[in-house]
Amino acid sequence: MKALGGLKVFVTVCAVIVLNYMVTCSLAANAAQSNTGNSVNKHTSNQSVVAEATIRLPYDNLLKMRESFRAGDAGVVNAVNLLQKEADSLLDVEPFTVITKPNLPASGNKNDYFSFAPYWWPNPDTEDGYPWVKMDGKKNPHAYAKTSNKTALNDLMDSTQSLSLAYFFTGRKAYADKTAELLKVWFLNEETKMNPHLKYAQAIPGKVDGRGIGIIDARGFYRVLDSILLIKPSQALTAGELAGLDAWFSEYLEWLVESPLGIDERKTKNNHGTFYDYQVAAIALFVNNEKIAKNAIKRAQKRLKAQITKDGKQPLELERTRPFHYSVFNLQAFVGLAKLASEVGVDLWQYPSAKDNRLKQAFDYLITHSRTASTMNGTQESTLRKYDFIPVLPDYAHKYGVSIESLRAHYDPEHGYWVDCGLLFLSPNFFKAELATTTNYKPCRY
Repeated sequence: MKALGGLKVFVTVCAVIVLNYMVTCSLAANAAQSNTGNSVNKHTSNQSVVAEATIRLPYDNLLKMRESFRAGDAGVVNAVNLLQKEADSLLDVEPFTVITKPNLPASGNKNDYFSFAPYWWPNPDTEDGYPWVKMDGKKNPHAYAKTSNKTALNDLMDSTQSLSLAYFFTGRKAYADKTAELLKVWFLNEETKMNPHLKYAQAIPGKVDGRGIGIIDARGFYRVLDSILLIKPSQALTAGELAGLDAWFSEYLEWLVESPLGIDERKTKNNHGTFYDYQVAAIALFVNNEKIAKNAIKRAQKRLKAQITKDGKQPLELERTRPFHYSVFNLQAFVGLAKLASEVGVDLWQYPSAKDNRLKQAFDYLITHSRTASTMNGTQESTLRKYDFIPVLPDYAHKYGVSIESLRAHYDPEHGYWVDCGLLFLSPNFFKAELATTTNYKPCRY
């Protein structure tokens, strides 16, 4: 499928998408500009870099799941019913926006995204509490307040994902229309839209107005991109609105690549750097900038060798107060990058070689440890949350010839993640019995 065309490069595209047994064709116009270095001008190829109808999600697998749903497979039908119930609950939700936050950023602009650093707290040794001090692993509730931009952004990602997937499986246009409404309020409406940057993300009162590592707040934008592409055949978004979304993400990508905070985050050496590259690569593919996508993938190759040892350990994550969580978290970004890398002809699944495969070694280390131990001695991690593995285990099984059945211990039927993640990444037969009876559901933060 042709991902959305760029703001500056106009090409004529006929995108053929098989959805609900219908074919959709669309035109987009543009004139070509050169693409050099890290410039955010789009490439001029008439062929989309993205081979599927989604960015991160496995589109072929979604089609198989939808076939099983239509065929009446009890487990899949129950999972889709739970998804649809979630989507129904979102039809009347007030759109999420950055302008409702109680605290303004240093700019004083309500349209600028603003968040507090999650592990920083008021200083107990000063009368006014400034400057805030760091307590690694101990979350400050102010950073996660219901009225915060961070919560609103997470809600946007979860909601657009559930609604767009409900549309994909059921064809009910109301779900696509609601997805489009949420997208327009967050990205397009002049009064309510987020400005395309994160200059004031993860601020530390008394120290800095915003930080490069705050870019990780928006790491899940690839889920929003998938939602846009899933509802595109519904025409819930007009051609002008699709172009507006493309323009927003093009400008945001430019900020990621060229701003001082973006450059700072690119230089980080742990999961922050990995998620930076993941976010950049996903958005670059969305706006058809193959050069920037490939640059991010090249950095990911270096990160694989630098961050994962030959025995599968991730030292920079293991030294954290929640070592298992952060190791799996970083692995999630690498898995996403490996999927995106395949779209530009790069193999991260066997990098740097089949005999020294760092990604598989990282999986093996964590899976083995989680089977033989209940903790990794993290001061803020008393037990290992095996369900954190749910979004990435199917890729591990498929790419390395591991039986998914052997990984059942990591799929806790009582945790709602696995129902939605199962719909997105697993085969219809996996956990059929449990899927037919479970009532738990949470959006899969893949």
